[in-house]
Amino acid sequence: MSNQTHSPKFTVTDVRVAFECPRLFYLSKHFGGKTLFIPPDQPRGIGKPFHHFASKFIELAKTNPKFKSLFKPNAKTLDRESISLEMQRIFYKEVFFPALQKVATNKPENVPALQQVWEGLRGLINHWSGLLVTNCFYANYNNVISETFFSQELSVTCDYPLPKQKAQKIEGKFDSLIRDLKKDRLCMVEYKTYAPIDSASQLAQVALYSYILYLHKQQPVDSAVYCVLPEFKVYYYTWEELKDTVHELTPLKLQQMRDWLQWKPSQPDPPPETNQPEKLCPICPQQETCQRYFPPLPLDRATPKNTTDDAIQTEELGKQLETILQAYGVGVDYQDAIVGASFIRFKLKPHLGVKVVSVVNRSTDIQVQMGLPNLPLISPQAGYISVDLPRKDRKAVPFKDYIQKTNNGFDIKIAIGIDLEGKLIEADLSDANTCHFLIGGTTGSGKSEFLKSLVLSLIERHTIEQVKIALVDPKRVTFTAFEKSNWLLCPIIKESDRALEFMEELVTKMEQRYQLLEKGKCSDLKTYNQQLIQQGKSPIPHLVCVFDEYADFMADQEIAKQLESSIKRLGGMARAAGIHLIISTQRPEAKIVTPIIRSNLPARVALKTSSEGDSKIILGGNHSQATYLLGKGDLLYLTSGNLSRLQSLLAS
Repeated sequence: MSNQTHSPKFTVTDVRVAFECPRLFYLSKHFGGKTLFIPPDQPRGIGKPFHHFASKFIELAKTNPKFKSLFKPNAKTLDRESISLEMQRIFYKEVFFPALQKVATNKPENVPALQQVWEGLRGLINHWSGLLVTNCFYANYNNVISETFFSQELSVTCDYPLPKQKAQKIEGKFDSLIRDLKKDRLCMVEYKTYAPIDSASQLAQVALYSYILYLHKQQPVDSAVYCVLPEFKVYYYTWEELKDTVHELTPLKLQQMRDWLQWKPSQPDPPPETNQPEKLCPICPQQETCQRYFPPLPLDRATPKNTTDDAIQTEELGKQLETILQAYGVGVDYQDAIVGASFIRFKLKPHLGVKVVSVVNRSTDIQVQMGLPNLPLISPQAGYISVDLPRKDRKAVPFKDYIQKTNNGFDIKIAIGIDLEGKLIEADLSDANTCHFLIGGTTGSGKSEFLKSLVLSLIERHTIEQVKIALVDPKRVTFTAFEKSNWLLCPIIKESDRALEFMEELVTKMEQRYQLLEKGKCSDLKTYNQQLIQQGKSPIPHLVCVFDEYADFMADQEIAKQLESSIKRLGGMARAAGIHLIISTQRPEAKIVTPIIRSNLPARVALKTSSEGDSKIILGGNHSQATYLLGKGDLLYLTSGNLSRLQSLLAS
């Protein structure tokens, strides 16, 4: 666990999180991870693009003479609504629409998110136009824009006085600083692309920014939160309101934050839970981790003994790892651990000058000294070295606990597994990085169970109008539970000649779909389906083809050659047509999983392999880690260069 006893540095965001939930603050500082309490019905993934375009708007307004000319008439004759519409038109034409076209070409699946960004920008521009019109009564039209938009995205720091220590270092970066010329007052602005549940924590955040700016500028600074979605709303706070309320609470909160960071699982009095558990806990971004570290107390408020004992035992194992490595002259410090379903990940910080390879080379010694049935999996991570040790009480991950019947629309996703935080990791088949999969694993690795859960996640999440599934099962036993499923495109394929014929049919379907896309002037199937629905027509389903044992079809050289040809064509072009390949094998040998196959299947899942060579063939490069997995659904997921260790779902 990180050493936080010596003057930790806090960000303004840390203060907001600590006001919302001290436990989430603790977890984020020690383990990282997300810290936003976003309601499930609120848009996600649009914060960064919104901030980007909001900044672009201010830049354009300051430099483009068209904006300045809008305010040239007498201030009394200016019409806010018409000015707002014209400002929107100019910005859309010169900045937003070119960016939208680029996204539509390269990543069309992101277009709906950008459309939401535009809705938020419209509200923001309309609000700003009103402020500019008011400011025109107090400034010349040549200067009104530059005097209104004082600055944007400013980084600030300060030493905040505390009750027990001299000061606390705080830093942050706010979104915009504007001036109301009528009030002759600066106002610090934060943008939010969602409606916050806990307005008090948002108030604490902007109040702290206001205080830091006051120290720098030696003048009062008001604060505002602009919530742009689902509808534009402004939360405005004057300096006088903040000065006598929040500013008095902040020193105490900062002192508490320092104290909380020094707590360890074996100690009493952990960081307290949020004061709004009924609202915040159900949408906590680190819910599973919080439940492991801060389990619910029984009615008598006693600490659960087994949980405390588990935490102490984990801490002892971490210290044992540290001692073993130091005995071999490898200096490391044990930081902390995360307990997953199948293994415990210990974080070790190497001393300055200690190479990662020196830790990796001691894997056999760690196995012997700690009495492990398998070699530990040791990997470099950002800021530490992870050592994964198997749990003695390994937990299954039931499918029903993570997948419920929902309608995901035309975002076709498959379940991959559960990460260390207990979060379900899914893959979007419309994404170029995860549109086709290569899966490998030896006997006992859990490959067949993984494929079943993958297929079942498609069935549970999507209707037969949204997805059709083709199953290729030469072993004839993997997919028997799906033989009568309405989601099947055709009967389960068990013969090599039929598999070859079907792949050629998929190529033909792909070409037919591209003709439809061209006729409809659409870049992909999702866009085309949206067009069909608007016209009152039935959509075209995505097609997902799952091979259980690809190697069985590679014995015949002629069949292998034809299959490779079909996979090459589909792998290179089928994504936009809504056709996806998931190909698995127990024997990921070089002659079976050829370079042509690998290059056309961008996403990889490696379950336990029988050799380091097999692991490298599945994952590429020098990724030999799959050899050291535990089997039974323990897997490595590789996409976009990122390797994650997950536990697959078990579908009964």
